[in-house]
Amino acid sequence: MAEVRSQLLGRAVAAFVAAPSVVAGVRPLGDGNINDTFLVVCSPGPSLVLQRINPSVFPDPIVVAANTAVVSRHLSRIDAESASRGYRFPQAVATRDGLDWFEDSDGSIWRCQTYLDQTVSLERASSPEQAYQAGRLLGFFHEGLSGLDQRLLGRPLPGFHDLNRYRHAYREAVPGHCQNAVPDLGYCMSAAEKRLEDATLEELAENQGARARVIHGDPKCENFLFDADAKRAVSLIDLDTTVPGLTAVDIGDCLRSFCNPCGEKGVGDVAFDLGSCRNLVAGYKTACAMTAAERRLIYHGLRLLTFELGLRFLTDYLEGNRYFKVADEQENLRRACIQFRLLESIEGLRPDIELIAGG
Repeated sequence: MAEVRSQLLGRAVAAFVAAPSVVAGVRPLGDGNINDTFLVVCSPGPSLVLQRINPSVFPDPIVVAANTAVVSRHLSRIDAESASRGYRFPQAVATRDGLDWFEDSDGSIWRCQTYLDQTVSLERASSPEQAYQAGRLLGFFHEGLSGLDQRLLGRPLPGFHDLNRYRHAYREAVPGHCQNAVPDLGYCMSAAEKRLEDATLEELAENQGARARVIHGDPKCENFLFDADAKRAVSLIDLDTTVPGLTAVDIGDCLRSFCNPCGEKGVGDVAFDLGSCRNLVAGYKTACAMTAAERRLIYHGLRLLTFELGLRFLTDYLEGNRYFKVADEQENLRRACIQFRLLESIEGLRPDIELIAGG
């Protein structure tokens, strides 16, 4: 089996690299929860990032690859402005046949993009300045994609950020789970059920007049690249879920990730950091002109995206860890606990967060 996988990887590399002799090595890259990612080191020439798109997560991996190509090419057209701000974005690499993806003999879909060297990704933010940098870059991303025809983007992950769908999946998972005395399970289930009937972000936005923009969909801390000393954000990667949507989804998820100093692995006490929140929102506003409706939705986006992720982790735990990669069978439960504790902190700070959002 390992030999077969190695052969498939080799064919995928050959599909995107015109001269295989320049490939100096191929190794796994990162520890993402979804796709299989490899760094293709080329000499001479720039290195590449090669990914096998997970078909058990994305029902149509070709849409994912095509969307990534559309977005990266649009971003390349604003390279002059990007460079003036110190930003650079990965560019989609076509196959030797001119396609945006490669299908191997196993039916798997692969995509390729340029590798950004001299950058680092962070599991968690360590300073309010990093939050400011992330907010500024996210605002630039939204503003830069404002001219992209939204009709060019397919729906890569139907049901993503659909709270009604996640609530239904949770309710379906509960009866089939053996609810033994696992620490924290009772706490997580109580936290989930307390909020199961809350209004969705779409329902809250319905009368606000907030318009759809092209959003990233998953702007967590790990998807921002910083320069080598981790002081300046230089890129936003992982465009798998880029679709038209509410900016509150992106801003809320970004705040959830950057304003939790303990990170998603719970290193320390879980609490929402207002200082980082203030910096991130300030950074965003320097790069993207927000409407009053978008500002009013920031708190709700933050609260509901935190609840959504906690519910997803909990449901995956109840279902036997089918979706997220885990190191052990309790990891998703621990992840859920962190999100629900963060959620409680966020709810307790609502007036302060709304003041920051509207200021």
